[in-house]
Amino acid sequence: MRFVKTSLKARMTAYFLLVSLSVVIVLAAVSYLLSASRLEAMAITRFEVIAEYKQQEIDSFVADQVNTVSQIAGLEELRQAGLELLAQDAGTESYQSAYLKLANRLFNATYRGSWAVMATDLIDILLVDTADGQVFFSTNPADENRRFTAAGYLGPARQNTQIIPVYRSAQSDKPTLTILAPLLDMAGEPYAVMAAHIRLPILVEIASRRAGLGRTGESYLVDGEHRLIAQAPFTRVDESGPVHSIAIDNAIAGKSGADLYTNYRGQEVIGSYRWLPDLGLALLTEISVAEALEPATRLGGSILSLGMASVMLLGIGIYLIARQIARPILAITATAQQIARGDLDQRAPMLARDETGALAANFNEMVDRLKQTLSLLSDEKQKSEKLLLNVLPEPIAERLKRGEGTIADSFANVSIMFADIANFTPLASVLPPKQLVELLNEVFTEFDRLCEARGLEKIKTIGDAYMVVAGLPTPREDHASVLMDMALDMLAAIDEFNRSHNLDLMMRIGINSGSVVAGVIGTKKFIYDIWGDAVNIASRMESQGMTGRIQVSEATYALLKDDYVFDDRGMIDIRGKGEMHTYVMPCRKAESV
Repeated sequence: MRFVKTSLKARMTAYFLLVSLSVVIVLAAVSYLLSASRLEAMAITRFEVIAEYKQQEIDSFVADQVNTVSQIAGLEELRQAGLELLAQDAGTESYQSAYLKLANRLFNATYRGSWAVMATDLIDILLVDTADGQVFFSTNPADENRRFTAAGYLGPARQNTQIIPVYRSAQSDKPTLTILAPLLDMAGEPYAVMAAHIRLPILVEIASRRAGLGRTGESYLVDGEHRLIAQAPFTRVDESGPVHSIAIDNAIAGKSGADLYTNYRGQEVIGSYRWLPDLGLALLTEISVAEALEPATRLGGSILSLGMASVMLLGIGIYLIARQIARPILAITATAQQIARGDLDQRAPMLARDETGALAANFNEMVDRLKQTLSLLSDEKQKSEKLLLNVLPEPIAERLKRGEGTIADSFANVSIMFADIANFTPLASVLPPKQLVELLNEVFTEFDRLCEARGLEKIKTIGDAYMVVAGLPTPREDHASVLMDMALDMLAAIDEFNRSHNLDLMMRIGINSGSVVAGVIGTKKFIYDIWGDAVNIASRMESQGMTGRIQVSEATYALLKDDYVFDDRGMIDIRGKGEMHTYVMPCRKAESV
């Protein structure tokens, strides 16, 4: 599955196989359903014909038996023998003689007459007195002197031959089919009824013939009590219990039809069912759905097999085609991977003149533009970083780039210097703005160079004022001395500037040492600044200092007195602070020795 997700060739092949297999499966299913529907209709029609033929055979057999029984009952010698037996008293010699005579007449009639073959399908023959329904003669002596089981049919049988629908014998509890025929006296009046039991195995044999039934087909009979009478594989039939199915229940209810249904064994079958009212039997002819629809199954399976084989062959072809299509794309992908690793000199090969070739050309053009853009971005990044370092100390800039939000640090030992060009304002009133700015830029550019050379941190410029701090953001022990050297260099730079430009600019410088808080303020045009009382005092040292001199506070003097010579200015009134002891620096100690 992962290979399919990551491979274009595999995905194209898989999509084709999925669509193709779906079409093949649908085609096979539709073919199966259409052919199955047709085969089902054909099976129903076929089994209707088979059932009709079996019914005709059964009706013909029963009609022959009715004709045989009627002819036997119409024999003159048999009727006379029956009258003679009824005229005798039971147990007398004359009764025995008449009984034997009747038995002989019946034997000759059934087994020696012209209909003897048909008569062999008779099981028992009984003669029943219509007056009381008693059996006065039977080929099975056990039935004699008993009341006839189906006595209710004797009345109609006095006039015409009757068929008693299949019933359960009171003696054997087995299904029995009986034909009744009247026996007439000399005057033509019925005096008894001859009852002949028919061999039901004949009906079994007719119903269960397998002609046209296939391998699983079967035909069987069920009586009105839902009991099986005949069914081909007898060893599988429980003849003692009732059986039910939709077809059996419909047939016993007097309905006929054919359909697909579940038989009494719970199997899906296609069959025909009908009721034989004269016999009181339901005739069912069935075949399993699997066998009936086997051609449809084979057709569907053949279509599915051939379709799948075709799809697999086409799938191989599609894979080869997809590989050919994907080759330029894979080449572009490989180039893109090398470019992603930083090799912007790579170019995708143009392996075709089609859309993939156009893609490769556009890709290469995109890489060229990307390379140019990255070059420009690199230049702009360098400019931006340089500009950022002009605004912020390098450690602070790195912290901002790492995403640090609020930057504020405390420094216990730093020195702060404020420098101001004392007579710059009058000069501004006589010089053009552009020239004025150029002069100021030249002065401050030199100051910036001196600041960078000594590793100091320029905080800001305010007009013609310049603010520098030593000891942050990286603490240093010599913060006071290095800042004093910076102040002396600035005075020297101003003297040189005056000589080169024929000007008389003068500076006023103030320095103080102490603790401050430093941080970045603002989100737009942000600035690195410092705060604290030490900053205010440094500002006062400059604003209330002397031109051409460096005024320091007592805190700075304490740090530099051993290395520099100061003039004691004494106590002066500092705005906002009151009187403070300050010192001024005329020159370096080395120069005063």
